[in-house]
Amino acid sequence: MNANKTEPKITSTFLYSATQFAPLPVNLDHIDISLNFKNGVVEADATLRMTARRDIARICFDARDLEIVAVQSGDVPVRPLDYNYDKERSQLCVELHIPAKAGDRVSVRAITNCVPSDNVLEGIYKDTTPPGAPQQYISQCQQWGFQRIMPIFDDCTAKCTMRTKIEADARYTHLISNGDVYRPTNPDGKPILKAGDSSRQVITYDNSIPMAPYLFLVCVGTYDVHADEVVYPSGRRVSLEYLVPPGRTADAVLPMRILKKAIMWQGSTQDYEYAREVYRTICMEKSNFGGMENVGNTTIITSAALVDQFTTDLRLRYCHGVIVHEFEHNQCGSDVTMETPFDMWLNEALTVDVERQFEADEFDPALARLSEVDAMRAPISGPLAIEEGGHLGRIVREGFNDPDELVDGVTYVKAAEVIRMLRLVLGPETYRSAKNAYFRRHSGGNANTDQFFSCFEEISGRDLGQFRREWLHRIGYPSVTAQYTYRESARELRIVLRQTQDGEAFHVPVELAAVDAKGCDIVATSGVVELTSSERELIFENVDRPAFVSLNRDCSFYGSMVDESATVDSLHQQILLDPNRFNRVEAMQRITDMQRTALIHDADVSPDERWLEIFGRIVRDTSISAGLKAHLLRIDESSYDRRYLPLYRERAAARVKLLKCVAARYSGDLVELYRATDTYTRSEDPKAGLEERKLKAVLLRTIIEMDTPEVQKIAEDHFREAWNMSDRVSALHCINLSSHPRRTALLDEALEFWKGNISAYSSYLAVIGAGVKDDVFDRMAVEEERPLFKPDHPGHSRSLYLPMGGNNRMLWTERGIRWMTDTVLKLSVVNENTAIRLLASFQLVHKLDYDLKPQVLRALEQMAEKVNSAVSPSVAGRIATYLG
Repeated sequence: MNANKTEPKITSTFLYSATQFAPLPVNLDHIDISLNFKNGVVEADATLRMTARRDIARICFDARDLEIVAVQSGDVPVRPLDYNYDKERSQLCVELHIPAKAGDRVSVRAITNCVPSDNVLEGIYKDTTPPGAPQQYISQCQQWGFQRIMPIFDDCTAKCTMRTKIEADARYTHLISNGDVYRPTNPDGKPILKAGDSSRQVITYDNSIPMAPYLFLVCVGTYDVHADEVVYPSGRRVSLEYLVPPGRTADAVLPMRILKKAIMWQGSTQDYEYAREVYRTICMEKSNFGGMENVGNTTIITSAALVDQFTTDLRLRYCHGVIVHEFEHNQCGSDVTMETPFDMWLNEALTVDVERQFEADEFDPALARLSEVDAMRAPISGPLAIEEGGHLGRIVREGFNDPDELVDGVTYVKAAEVIRMLRLVLGPETYRSAKNAYFRRHSGGNANTDQFFSCFEEISGRDLGQFRREWLHRIGYPSVTAQYTYRESARELRIVLRQTQDGEAFHVPVELAAVDAKGCDIVATSGVVELTSSERELIFENVDRPAFVSLNRDCSFYGSMVDESATVDSLHQQILLDPNRFNRVEAMQRITDMQRTALIHDADVSPDERWLEIFGRIVRDTSISAGLKAHLLRIDESSYDRRYLPLYRERAAARVKLLKCVAARYSGDLVELYRATDTYTRSEDPKAGLEERKLKAVLLRTIIEMDTPEVQKIAEDHFREAWNMSDRVSALHCINLSSHPRRTALLDEALEFWKGNISAYSSYLAVIGAGVKDDVFDRMAVEEERPLFKPDHPGHSRSLYLPMGGNNRMLWTERGIRWMTDTVLKLSVVNENTAIRLLASFQLVHKLDYDLKPQVLRALEQMAEKVNSAVSPSVAGRIATYLG
């Protein structure tokens, strides 16, 4: 825990609540740090220089799993200080030689040792080491990792300057920390050999801009470097370095171009200019997160940081997103820092919003938005699903057991949707002015949720109390319905919006437009309306009769929307005519959902002929772009009607039946479109063909349900002929779903080709975890036993296990539930982060069918009995939450 917090108490299922975060007793002004990497141990010698905020005789620091060698006064004359190290509470309390009064300067020197771990990916830990190189070490300090390195106030408000000296083996190519190289000791900006010992090297960094401890980085490793620079319109130059595994500088060329573009884009659109000399991107292989901002030194997992022949389209888009995301954190997070973990949503939601804007500029914005909403509605990890469990969903949390729990769909997806809605409510110009004012006002310091909204209310002149209260401080979301009528004699369109929810009404921005029979918006009806009560009536006079009303365009609010006036015929018109491409897909998904719902109620019912007709029409329509067509034709398990979310088995069965039905009806058209969709022509532009590959994957996933030798051959030919990794992975996935006689041999062949690359190996493991044949659990066990598979490598465990967490055809069986129990227990002591992500499959336990609910409850109870809450508090807390 944090030393300045009160004793953790188990209140409900949380160890920490907001009331425990008290102001620090001192201002932490500066730290002089010396880190010596030697024989698997990191020796830390740190002097913390502080100013007392009140009269104090003792100071308590956070210190987790450290060996305390000595504690002394930090000034001359040096005196040993009495201390007590409570390892259970992770707290080092030091008795001052002379009690300090408010305003007095105080310094404490602590000499400690830490032992980097293979699987505890906090503090300094062991990363994957290049062949022939000394052990690679890297740090991860968000949120409370610094205390695993040395005693510290592991608190967001403990922003201070630092000077860090690193000593390590001379064979390392890089010793890295925050700040600029300290030229008095390293005049060439590089490590120098240690005096008297040529086997060791040293370098010192001076970080003169105060930063929070969680942003600290230290890294000793072996890398090649791809270097470049950007020049701002102001003339300011920033050196850029991409630190990559040896031999992989070519794979950093495209990411460097993305980074340079993102920096200049951010400068012009977000009004921010980076203030340091150097910005580094450092490849790491083991991390619970995709990337981490570390003030001037961003770490990104190698599979996302680099682009090579094994990069899938999903990874390429993620590469764009994570690069701009982590760079934006220099402003939002490093410069203006959250006050406590309960304000983490500010750091992440604003940053994700910038990431989304960049992606919308780099990719098709409608398709980018569809992907964002897919994440919102995802059946397990999506925040809507999290909230439907009834336990979690508040953006400003009630509490947590470990701050890593806050890294979830609520913080990264729901909160980002709230920022998007705030911009819709205020308008883009007012929003930008308020955001810039927020960053100016709190530059160099901390900010909390109150301060954020205070600034936005001041600039906009609006009361945002309802908006803030309902969106940030409650579980749940609005369900909005719309009904509209048209009076021909008066040329009057009347629309009634209603919202239902538990508690007070949400402040809901609804973007809409009536559309005429030619597919044009009726201008007078187009715009954003604010629904702030249970009902609002809109009247538009002197307008022509609309063919339909396009509601909740681009998913303008977080929640659900039902057009109660829509008919199958009007939805057909909307699919073909709506100028808003996102809503064309929404209309198609709603009709598809009607078929899914009918099958859930009666597995023998046949799909509606009108749905089949519109499906066939879309297949044959050559005017629809490949990317849009892929979304229109996609049939998945997600239910548009959220009431059916807990019916996992039924939704999976309905999907298979719908796929079989359209595959049988349109096999010739589907195969013809598949063959006409060219994904084999290579291009210098890595984004070229992305939409075509998406369409081809949707088509192959549809026709593979026929499971004939001809279709199996199509899938195998695709696997062999494709050059792009996305094509190859989708082909292998479809082969694994089929009864292809060489299915196992082809999986083994893919493993042989892909095992040497982390991205490719992860793709292979995900294919295995998504299998639907009876051998899937045995095959997963085989993968676990291979020397190649490292259970403490989060990339390996996530790739193999999480697909099974969403595998509704196999998980909800007796063996599947037993597998979940065993795997969560196994992961709980290896990686809690992956364990709670996997456990989320059981979050709707109390809404499951009568036959499943008792089985899953027993499984959760077994986990609760066996999980050690002291060792795995997040897993134990989450299980208790689900059990209720």
